[in-house]
Amino acid sequence: MKHTTIEDYRQRLLKAQRLLEKHLDEPISPSMLAKAAHFSLHHFHRIFRAQYGESVMQHIRRLRLERAARLIRSSGTRLIEIALSAGYESHEAFTRAFIERFGTPPSLYRERQPTDPKPFRYQPEPPKGLVQILTYPSIPVFGMRSYGSYEQVGMTWGKLLSWVQKQTTLLPIMYGICPDDTEVTEEKHLRFDACVVRQNLIPDSEVTALEIPAGTYAVGIHKGPYHLLHETYLDVIGRWFPQSGLEPAPDPVIEHYLNDPRKVKEEELQTEIRVRIAEEGSFT
Repeated sequence: MKHTTIEDYRQRLLKAQRLLEKHLDEPISPSMLAKAAHFSLHHFHRIFRAQYGESVMQHIRRLRLERAARLIRSSGTRLIEIALSAGYESHEAFTRAFIERFGTPPSLYRERQPTDPKPFRYQPEPPKGLVQILTYPSIPVFGMRSYGSYEQVGMTWGKLLSWVQKQTTLLPIMYGICPDDTEVTEEKHLRFDACVVRQNLIPDSEVTALEIPAGTYAVGIHKGPYHLLHETYLDVIGRWFPQSGLEPAPDPVIEHYLNDPRKVKEEELQTEIRVRIAEEGSFT
């Protein structure tokens, strides 16, 4: 497995930060930032958010607002011009964001006596849940692809399980394959593969034969509703990996559903979140 250190993660994220600062007013693609930090695009944003306490876009907006505050204090530039330079299309939108960050409208901020601004500080949290390192063989599955909001994948699951029930009364072993990150991919393009282990099922045109790759995985358990799965993603990818000294492989995240949502309450649902660990020499 590929080993690294917490300091290595920090230095790599710092490279992405500096790239953002250098091009604060220019559009920078997520892939450029991930490449600068030597992380896979698939995992970069979750690591960034967990380590800095804000998403990449929140980070950019904060830096622009803080620069705007310095301009307000140090120059006579019209507020609308400062608002536009900070990326806001109207004075009203700029004022709302400014009040949220500094607690006062920009016009009053200019008139006040200089004070030390409230610093933005964030101490990365330790992982909240237990993460295990487990090795699995490859798993042959039949999958059905869904595009769009993850809130709509229930319809895909309904079709897949209906297909299964025509062949067997046994409860299938269910997995989800998640290749995308909502902070990178536009909602309408999000991909999700609802999967069942092949066992003795006979394929047809509705499903595709897939394989979940063998390997060593970091595995966390999510307890509760599926719409909160992103919290465990953040815990495993963004908090556990930097402290583990290991690297996440640029693979889709695997969800393994441990109980049947039709038979248990939402708060009792349990889902394994599996993130494959990069092998030495692999691209991250």
